Amino acid sequence: MSRNLLWSAAALAALLLLAAGLFWPDARNSGDGQAAIGQPRTLSTPAQDAAKVQGSVGQPRALPADAQDPSEVHAAAVHHRPLPISAAPVGGPIVLPVSSRDGPLSLEDYRGQYVWIYFGYTACPDACPMTLALMSQALSRLPSEWQGRVRGLFVSVDPERDDAAHLGDYVGHFHADIDAATGPHEQLREIAARYGVFYQRTDVESALGYVVDHSSSTYLVGPDGALITTHPHGTSPAELMQALLDQPAPP
Repeated sequence: MSRNLLWSAAALAALLLLAAGLFWPDARNSGDGQAAIGQPRTLSTPAQDAAKVQGSVGQPRALPADAQDPSEVHAAAVHHRPLPISAAPVGGPIVLPVSSRDGPLSLEDYRGQYVWIYFGYTACPDACPMTLALMSQALSRLPSEWQGRVRGLFVSVDPERDDAAHLGDYVGHFHADIDAATGPHEQLREIAARYGVFYQRTDVESALGYVVDHSSSTYLVGPDGALITTHPHGTSPAELMQALLDQPAPP
């Protein structure tokens, strides 16, 4: 099955789950690293978010007995496990040489706009498509006066597989206002550290060869480039929008 078909299936699965009102386990809402599906999420400040254990995605496990095709069961085929606690995010500049915009991308490009930022990778089986689907719905529901003033940015922590073409194809399945970027690990790790992001490559015995365990927060950055708040994994479109609309509208 082609990469594009897998991405389409993952995006469709994420949207179907949203329609059903289901959200993926959030390891930061429970002491044992798991939260009940559908458990309400609350917004947190960057410091509060970093003080809790973060959840990861990517470790394969056995598929359900009734599974017909792996592309149809992305959500069921992974195991979420706790990740090390990261430092409190402070945000700051993002400058990366590879992007879906066919050239370098800088957070400064979005000055005057609000930006939702998420770190992941295009081969991610569930958390990334789910989060981008949530972000896409929030972008689509913005009031008319906010249209064109909010962007999404997907930062890939898998530069070995995610070139500019793959990034463009991937975010294109979600929303036209979501861009994607990546770069060398030296740059990525410095940026990730400032945003309190943990990621780690893990080899697996599958066609993928490896997965990337990663934390799964969404970051809201203001028109001046400053980090405003951090949303835990599974934050609904309504909650994303509420935190955004509580801010002053950009000029």
